[in-house]
Amino acid sequence: MMTASAHLLSQQQDTYSERRNARAPDFILMQLDPRDVIEGVMLEEGFQSEDAPSAGHMREHCPHCSGVQLQLILRYKFVKRSHLFCCSCTRCYDALYPDGTSALALSAMSLV
Repeated sequence: MMTASAHLLSQQQDTYSERRNARAPDFILMQLDPRDVIEGVMLEEGFQSEDAPSAGHMREHCPHCSGVQLQLILRYKFVKRSHLFCCSCTRCYDALYPDGTSALALSAMSLV
C-alpha cells in the first residue's frame, strides 16, 4: 500500500521525466538584415558595427556554415533586437516557432 505523499512524489517524478524526455521544438531560422538588428554603417566591404556581447552558444547551427553554432545576442545598448548570430559568416537570424512567432520576442526587453 502506498501513502498519499509517496503517491504524489511518484506522480511528480513521472511528470519531470516526461518533461525531460520531451524534445524542444525545432526552430525555423529566418535571415535578418543586420541593419534591422544592430546599429552600424553599410560599407562596400559589408556591414560594420561594434562587437555585440554574446549570451552564449545555441543548439542551432548556421544554415550557411558547416557545423558552426549560432550565438545568442540580446538587446543591449546598440543592439536593436535580440537575434542569433553566426561568427563565421556574420549572418543574423531570428528563430521562429513552427507557427511563425519569434522565439526571441520574449527576450525583447532591454538590459539597460
